[in-house]
Amino acid sequence: MKESKYNVCVEHNGQHLMFNSRTTATAALDKPARDILDAVRQGAEVEETELVKAMEKAGFLVDDFINELQQLEVRYNLGRYEKSGLDLIVAPTMACNFSCPYCYESAKSGIMSVEIQDKIISMAEDFARSGQKIKITWFGGEPLLAKEVIYRTSERLIEICEKNKVEYEATIITNGYLLDEATVRKLKEYRVSEAQITLDGLPATHNQKRRLKNNTGDPTFDQIVENIILAKKHGIAPAIRINIDKQTQTELKQLVELMIEKGLGEDLYLGYLEGNTDSCKGYAANCLSHEEFAKTYVDYEKLLLAKNLKPGYPLLHHTYCGADYLYSYVIEPNGNMYKCWNEVGIDKYRIGNIGTCEDYEQFIRNPNVNYAKFLTWSPFNFEKCRECSFLPICTGGCQYNGQRAGEPVCDRWKYVLGDYIKLTCDAS
Repeated sequence: MKESKYNVCVEHNGQHLMFNSRTTATAALDKPARDILDAVRQGAEVEETELVKAMEKAGFLVDDFINELQQLEVRYNLGRYEKSGLDLIVAPTMACNFSCPYCYESAKSGIMSVEIQDKIISMAEDFARSGQKIKITWFGGEPLLAKEVIYRTSERLIEICEKNKVEYEATIITNGYLLDEATVRKLKEYRVSEAQITLDGLPATHNQKRRLKNNTGDPTFDQIVENIILAKKHGIAPAIRINIDKQTQTELKQLVELMIEKGLGEDLYLGYLEGNTDSCKGYAANCLSHEEFAKTYVDYEKLLLAKNLKPGYPLLHHTYCGADYLYSYVIEPNGNMYKCWNEVGIDKYRIGNIGTCEDYEQFIRNPNVNYAKFLTWSPFNFEKCRECSFLPICTGGCQYNGQRAGEPVCDRWKYVLGDYIKLTCDAS
């Protein structure tokens, strides 16, 4: 028996807290448990008592013959290559009714043609026939500027999934301004279960940043919040992203309190802004560093706890995001396909075009450099990740950022995991 390399220990209010990032178990260790840890650290054999079994189940102790790093790498590769379903991020239009200063996309007009829609449907049908679930995220631009594309395509995808008895999941990323009752009812009909919607600070700040493209100066905050409440009422779960920069950071407490008053306190999370594309690099001076953002997130979690709301908790990741998964694609209206939505609209980064593709497996059998770079990059190729006790909950961070930096860019846990362990103790 040996101690897990993924244990993280914290002292808090006289307690010895331990967190294991491979299992995400947290416990306050009493003296017998600490004595067992001390013994195995010194290489002593320990009797297989009920306490030892419990510590092994939590991941704090592992058998001598287990190589935890190898196990993680196997899990990572399974998450990346195992054919578990088709994950599509579809932009029915890249047009938008907003003009946000930090937007990383280049504005484009046009709506997805019926021909491209049918290609997407055909691709999904191939997967469904082989028993694979279908997941689609509607994206943009502002996808609700192309509602009919969403409705038509969703109807066919649902029919296909029902016929083949496979799971269907749909979500949408929208600015929320066009989410009126008729639209909400339609989205619910077509099984959209979640809507990610962004707020940019208190009303005055939000209205300045998330402004309508027509330059009328009409405020957007109140309409969006009203629409979020409407969507929630009809059973579409809101995921309210609060974008954090140097300005909205100072307003966070007041904004959270306002959302709690409106019954939306449990639906919030913080979004990190980066000036990481040509379209938004001019906004970089307003952005926080990764460490500053991490510490702001802890302050936010403490606020939730003070308001009797459940703070966040580190989660296990097989991979960091869909860009790491073999069968995940981002598709723009003209049919161009990408692995990462940060690269949407930049032709030199596309992996192909669904409109001209006759055999979808060709992307895998003969991947171009844009496809291959996401499927060959791995945190296990970097010593700093291989030696890091946070690896199971970070998995090397965002690949897009890592590729640009030449090495993995650490996730927020590097800076604040100890704070989260303490919060978990306080919340319990």
